[in-house]
Amino acid sequence: MENLTPYLYVPLVAWLVAQGIKMLIEIFKGDADLRYLYASGGMPSAHSAVVCALAGYTFYNEGINSPLFGITAVIAGIVMYDSFGVRRSAGEQARTLNKLIGDMAQNGSLRKPDDYNKLREILGHQPLEVIVGALLGGLVATSFSLDQLSPIINWLIGAPSALQTNIIFAAGALLLAVPITIRIIQAKKVRSNKKLAYVFKFILFGSVAAGLAMLFAGLLARETIQTYGQRWLPVSIFSIWTIYMLVVLWRWLNIKKATRFSDEMPDLRKDAWLKKAGKK
Repeated sequence: MENLTPYLYVPLVAWLVAQGIKMLIEIFKGDADLRYLYASGGMPSAHSAVVCALAGYTFYNEGINSPLFGITAVIAGIVMYDSFGVRRSAGEQARTLNKLIGDMAQNGSLRKPDDYNKLREILGHQPLEVIVGALLGGLVATSFSLDQLSPIINWLIGAPSALQTNIIFAAGALLLAVPITIRIIQAKKVRSNKKLAYVFKFILFGSVAAGLAMLFAGLLARETIQTYGQRWLPVSIFSIWTIYMLVVLWRWLNIKKATRFSDEMPDLRKDAWLKKAGKK
C-alpha cells in the first residue's frame, strides 16, 4: 500500500492545528463547546490555514515556476477572499435576521416564530483571522519542508546583485513617496474626514518607516556589509510592512462598518461598534 501523499495530510494537519487553537481560545474565553473543533469562523481561519499549507508545501517542493504551485496559489487567494467577503456577509445577514425574528416574536408581530430555524451566524472571518490562518498554514508547510529550505536560506543570506540592490532602493523610494504624495494631494479630504485621517496616520507612519528601512537596507547591500547587507533584510522589511498594512486595512473596515449605523440606532450599540473598531 502506497503512503499517503503529503499534499493531503499537510493541509489536514493545518486544519487540525487551526481548529485546536480556535477551541483553546474559546475555552480561555469561558466557552468550552466541542463544536468549535469543527465549526467554521473564528480565530484563526482554518480555511486559510488549509489552502496556505497546501500552497506553501507546493512552493517548497515544486518551486515557484511549477504549474501546480500556480493552481494552489490561485485557489488559496480565492478561498481567503471568500472567507472575509461573501461568507462573512452571509454570517452578518444571518445575525441580523435572527435578531429581527427574535424581536418580532417578542413583541407579538410574528404569528408562528417556531416556523423559522435559527441561521448560522459564524460563517466568515475578519481580515485579521484570515491573515493569522494564512501564517499558520505557511508555518505548518514549512515544518514539513525543512529539507527543502536550504536553497531558500542560501538565497536569503546571499548578497543581492546590482539590479536587486537598485530594486531595493526603488521600493524604498516608492514607500516614502507614494503615501506622502497622496497625503499632499488629498490633504483637504483627509482633514475633513476624521476617520480617514485616523487611518491614514497609520498608513503614513508605516510606509515612511518601511521606506527609510528599505533605503538603509539598500545602502548596506551596496556597501556589501556582512550579514546585514544580505537579501533577508529587505525581504523581512517588506513582509512586516505587508502584514502591518493588512492590519490597518482590517481596522479601517471596522471603522467603516461602525459608520454604517444610522442615527436612529441606539447610542449604546453604536458606541460598542466604535469601541471595537478602536475609535473609543
